[in-house]
Amino acid sequence: MPQICRLLKKLLVILLILTSCSITSKKSAGEPPHFFACNKWTDRNKNGIYDYYEFENIKDTFHSSERVLFVGFFNFPPAGSRLRFRLFAPDGSLVHEFTETQIFKATLLHSEYSVAELISEKSTGVWDGVWDVEDEIVAETQINLIY
Repeated sequence: MPQICRLLKKLLVILLILTSCSITSKKSAGEPPHFFACNKWTDRNKNGIYDYYEFENIKDTFHSSERVLFVGFFNFPPAGSRLRFRLFAPDGSLVHEFTETQIFKATLLHSEYSVAELISEKSTGVWDGVWDVEDEIVAETQINLIY
C-alpha cells in the first residue's frame, strides 16, 4: 500500500510539472490536463505507473481506424468519494458509464473504446465524456469522431 501511494505521488508531481493542450473544461492555466482523450498509453519506462508523457496522441478528433482512451486524474476528492465517467453519443444518449470509489489521495480512471465500434453503434460527430465526483460534474472531455 505505501508503494502505491509513493507511485501516485510521483505521478502527481509529473502531472504538475508537464504542460500540454487540454480538452477539459475545468483546467487552471499552467497545469497539465487532468481530463483528456488520447489514442493509448504505453508504459515506456516499464514501471507500471501512468506517467503523463506515456499517453500518446492527446487530441480531440479521432478517425474510425483508431482507438480512443478517455483519461481522468482525480487528485482532489477525499477518500471514499464516488467517481464516475459517462460517455454520451452525439444524440445525447448514454453509451457507457462506470463508477469507482476514491481510495487514495489520487485516482486515475480510464476508459478505452474502438472508434469504429462507437460510430457503428451510434454515429459520427461530437461525443461527450463527463466526469463526476459525488454526482457533481467536474469536467467534460468532448471529442469528434469521424470516418
